[in-house]
Amino acid sequence: MESIVVGTAGHIDHGKTSLVKALTGFDADTLDEEKRRGITINLGFAYCTLPCGKTAGFVDVPGHERFVKNMLAGAGGIDIAMVVIAASEGIMPQTREHIHILQYLGIEQAIVVITKIGMVDDDFRELVVEDTKEYLEATSLKHAPIVQVDSLTGQGIPELIALLDSMAAGIERETVLKPARLPVDRVFSIKGFGTVVTGTLQEGSIALNDDLMIYPEGLPVKVRGIQIHEQTVPAARAGQRTALNLTGITVEQISRGCVVAKSGSVQATSVLDVHLSVAADVSQPLKRLEQLKLYLGATEVVAKVVLMGQKEIHPGEECYAKLLTESPVIARKADRFVLRSLSPVQTVGGGRIIDPAAKRSGYTDTQALHIMQIKDQGEPQQVLEAFARENLFGDKEAIAAAANLEDAAAYFDLLLQEGRLLAFENRVIHIEELQALLEKTLHILAVYHDEYPLRAGMIKAELQARLDFTGRSREFEWLQGWMKATGQLGQNGLMFHKADFIPVYSPKLGAIRDEMLAAVHQAGYSPLADYELVGSDKDKDRQAVLEALLQSDLLPIDGHVVILRELYVQAKETAARLARTEGAIRLSDFRDSLGTSRKYALLLLEKMDRDKFTVRQGEERVLI
Repeated sequence: MESIVVGTAGHIDHGKTSLVKALTGFDADTLDEEKRRGITINLGFAYCTLPCGKTAGFVDVPGHERFVKNMLAGAGGIDIAMVVIAASEGIMPQTREHIHILQYLGIEQAIVVITKIGMVDDDFRELVVEDTKEYLEATSLKHAPIVQVDSLTGQGIPELIALLDSMAAGIERETVLKPARLPVDRVFSIKGFGTVVTGTLQEGSIALNDDLMIYPEGLPVKVRGIQIHEQTVPAARAGQRTALNLTGITVEQISRGCVVAKSGSVQATSVLDVHLSVAADVSQPLKRLEQLKLYLGATEVVAKVVLMGQKEIHPGEECYAKLLTESPVIARKADRFVLRSLSPVQTVGGGRIIDPAAKRSGYTDTQALHIMQIKDQGEPQQVLEAFARENLFGDKEAIAAAANLEDAAAYFDLLLQEGRLLAFENRVIHIEELQALLEKTLHILAVYHDEYPLRAGMIKAELQARLDFTGRSREFEWLQGWMKATGQLGQNGLMFHKADFIPVYSPKLGAIRDEMLAAVHQAGYSPLADYELVGSDKDKDRQAVLEALLQSDLLPIDGHVVILRELYVQAKETAARLARTEGAIRLSDFRDSLGTSRKYALLLLEKMDRDKFTVRQGEERVLI
C-alpha cells in the first residue's frame, strides 16, 4: 500500500479541518476541547484512497499562533501541503508564517485552497484570489495551483481530489532503502497493548518484531504491532503515517521529539552545522550567539546560533552557522529545520542540516566556513573527505552516514589510494590532521626539552594528555608509530623526544654531573643514596642532573640507592661465575667477591631477582 502525506497550513478558522473532513469523511478534531472551542489544538489525522490507488494521509495542523509548535511537529515528512485561505478573510498573519515554515522545511509541492467561497460574492472572492496570487509571487509557492472550494456543499472538492491525485502519482520514494527513522509526534498508552507512538516514517521500513532504538536516550525497543490508517499491517515503509506498538518502554520514557530508528544509524548530538536563512520580514538582524527555539522533525529545543564569519545576519540574508543545542537532538544531513524567537515569539528563519554530528572544533571561522562550504556544495569525494577530516580515527560507516552518501565505499577507496586518508582497522585518519598532530607533538616536545634539557624525553601518558588525545590506546600506539616513521619523533623506552634531541649540559650542569659520577664511582659497591647526591636543600639543578644520569650512567637498585650501571653489569658477571663454579650463589661468597657489606650485596642480589636474572632457593640463588 503506497502512501503520501498531505499537510494543511493556514490561519485559524480558515476551514482546514472542514476541508479534511470533506476530502476524507473523517473529523480530525478528536479532543473534546477542540470540538467545544471549534479550533484545532493538537495534530489531527485522517486518510482516504486517491484514484491512482495511493492512500493519502492528511495531517491537520492547528492554525492559532499559540500552537505553531504543534503545527511544526506534524509538518515533517509532508509530501504535499494544502495552504488554506478563507475567501471571507484572505491572507492573514498565520497564513504568512505557515508559508514561511513550508519554505524552510523544503516542501515544494503545494496547493493553495481558497475555502468558504459560498460565504462571499464573486467579486470579493476574485479579489481574494488576486491578492493571494500577488502575495505568492514573492514566496516559494509562486507556482502552486489555486483551487476554490466550499467544504460544506462540496463545490470544488472533486477538482481538488483530481489535483492531489495527479501530484501523488508522481511521488516516488528514494528513501525506502535507508535505515529506518520515525520522528515521534504523539505518544500514548492503550490498555492491553502498552506504549504506542505515531509519526511519519521518513526513511526506511519497519516490520513486526524489529529491534529498534529510541533516540536520543538510546533505549532498546521491539515492535509489537504496526498500524497504518487504522489498519494492522506487517510492515511500514517511508512516507507512511505509522503507529507503532512498542515493548520494552513506558510512555514516561518517551515523548514528542524522540526518534525511533535502527540501532547505530543515527547519533545524538548537541552541535549542528547548518545553512540558514533569515525571513525578510523579521524586525531586526539575527546576532551571533543569539538563543532561539529550534524545530527539527518533531523536536523543539533551545539552541544558540554561532554565525560563521560574521557578527549578525540581516533580514532576507543567508549564511553558514553552528547550532549549539541545550539538549541532544537527532538529525541527518539535508534535514530541514525552523528557528523561532523566544520573545516575542515569531518565526525568524530556517534552513537545512549540513553536518548532523558536527564538532565545536578548534578551527578559525574562516577554516570552519571553508569546510562547511565543501560539506554543503562539494563533489561527493570532497564531501566525504571533509567529514573524515573532522573525525580523527572516525568509523567509516558513521562518517558515510553523517555525509549521507550511499556510494561512500568507492570514495573511501579513492581517498586511501591518493593518500588523503590512512586506514586503521575500520577507521580512517586524514593526512592533514595527522600532520597537524605531529606539528603539535613536536612543539610540545620542543618546549619540554627547553624546560628539561637533561631529560631523555616525555613519558607517553603525559604526551597523550598534553595532546588532548581521547582515543583508544591502540589508536595512540598507531599514531606514535606513524610519527616515528616520519623520522621526526624518537623513543627511548617509555620516553618520547624529538628525533634530533640530545641532552645538553651547560658548564654549570656539567660540573655537577662530573662531581656526581666521581662520587658514585668512588663509592663503588657501597653505593650512595640519591639524597646524598642531591643534598638536603634539594637543589633543582642537582635534581635535574641526577634524573638525567639515571637515564644513562646510573641505576637505582632499591628505592633511593643508586650505582654505576657498569658496576651492576660486573656484579651480574660475578654472580654468574659463582653459580658456575660453586653450583649456587651464596650471599657470603658474593659479598666477599665484591668486597662490600652484607647489606649492599643483598640489595644487588634482590635487584637481580627482580630483573629475572636469578631466583632464590632457600638461602642460595641460581641463575634463571
